[in-house]
Amino acid sequence: MVKAISKDRITGPILAVLPKFIGDAINTLSAIELLRKLYPDNEIYLLARPYMVELLARDEFYNIKVIADERYGEAKLSVFSLAKQLKKHQFSMAVLFRGSLSEALLAKLAGIKTIIGYAQNGRKPLLSHPLKLNVNHHYLLRYCRLINETHGDCFEQFDIPKLTSRKIESPPLNNSKPNIGLYFGGKNKGARHYPVEQAKQVIALLNEHYLSNLILIGDKSEQIDNQKLFEYANSLNMTCTDLTGKTSLTELVDHIASFDLLISIDSGPMHMAAAVQTPCVAIVGQGTSPWSLVVPKTSNVVAATAEHSLKLNDNLLVDDINPENIVQLSQVFITRDKDIENIN
Repeated sequence: MVKAISKDRITGPILAVLPKFIGDAINTLSAIELLRKLYPDNEIYLLARPYMVELLARDEFYNIKVIADERYGEAKLSVFSLAKQLKKHQFSMAVLFRGSLSEALLAKLAGIKTIIGYAQNGRKPLLSHPLKLNVNHHYLLRYCRLINETHGDCFEQFDIPKLTSRKIESPPLNNSKPNIGLYFGGKNKGARHYPVEQAKQVIALLNEHYLSNLILIGDKSEQIDNQKLFEYANSLNMTCTDLTGKTSLTELVDHIASFDLLISIDSGPMHMAAAVQTPCVAIVGQGTSPWSLVVPKTSNVVAATAEHSLKLNDNLLVDDINPENIVQLSQVFITRDKDIENIN
């Protein structure tokens, strides 16, 4: 049993060390909200990978500040150099949402007395408040436990993560058609990548059922596959915009917030959609974590899975996700939005 932290002893700023992937970082925001409720007057800083800083820094929900983790930026700081910089803030407490030994060492070298984290990877001696990790817990619960259990279990529930988005200048589209974002990934996504030929079937079915405006998203490494999809959509005379590799992370979130629907593999864009309340059909094969541990806790996200697949190779599960099933699940959101428009 971990001794509860006395809130009146945490008088200075608080540091939260975020995971390295954007989806995981988004999932920590539920815990950040609990932290803000406990410490309404303390400054809360997030230590994040440089590519996430702009997105998190425009927060309108949690009253946070963001520090770029320059161990992974152009400066390539050592853990000792970064600790020296952090020490200047005189942090009263650190919450380690990443489970590596280096993060615990960083907090210790920064002179932080109260350090919360899971007792994993040999770092228990460096933590003032170590918790035992339950690997069966959903990621949101894992992160929230770090706050709740170290403060005497003062909360009964948490809220879903929220990201701030801004209205964007949309490309010229037919506004009478639904705007559907597509993210099928690329070879860099391994077993999560939805095959190009099946992705084409999804596009054909969307054209048949909804005559939709399509917006392809992804990073530069996924341009080749998305170019094939763009050309295929054009061959069907569909309105299609290819944003692959053309947006910053912040711009990507803004675009996702403008979609009527996102169809996405289990990856960062899916978590972005959940955090800006954009309906999403998630294509879930073999992920980096079991789906039950990462599924967004919102009714705005439904999953197309290969639950009846008999394949022995987990890497091929995604091949058994039927394009018809993906589009059928999309229909729930498209129909719902049309009904809302008719009421208004």
